Amino acid sequence: MNKRVLIAGFLLGVVFSFFAIPLIFKASAKQIFFKEITSPYSFEKTVKLIADKINHQSGWHVVNIINQEEEIIKHGGKDVGRVKIIKFCNAKLSATMLGNDDRKFMSVKMPLSISVYELSNGKVEVGLMNGYLMARMFSGTKTGDVMESVVKDMESIMGFVHFRFSIF
Repeated sequence: MNKRVLIAGFLLGVVFSFFAIPLIFKASAKQIFFKEITSPYSFEKTVKLIADKINHQSGWHVVNIINQEEEIIKHGGKDVGRVKIIKFCNAKLSATMLGNDDRKFMSVKMPLSISVYELSNGKVEVGLMNGYLMARMFSGTKTGDVMESVVKDMESIMGFVHFRFSIF
């Protein structure tokens, strides 16, 4: 094979990669970093069911349920429809995570959140971060170990919709 053709092909591949990989990543970022599950229940029943499941999961408790719709309207925004954010925590896992200065940066995602929102078509959705991906990103570290425990508990909490984390 001609050496010039080989070099040209290599350079085209590198240039293509610089453009294609970011575009692919951008197109799939929502599916990679966030999980969205359709609830078979009404909006209020879904919120109550998740809060109850959290409070009955060993070590976990609901810290607060934020009515985001009310907060937005109260502070001058337009009505976005029904959105509630369930904030919840596990004190023992939090203490392990934040017990070392090298892991305190994780406090930005604490307490954990699950959102429940109603789409304009009436469907009720549950939104959460992809804990599995985060655990994989930190695998082999204490941060990853704690996150793996969180993932297992989250799957148990969300079992009523047969939810399992995955990379995609």
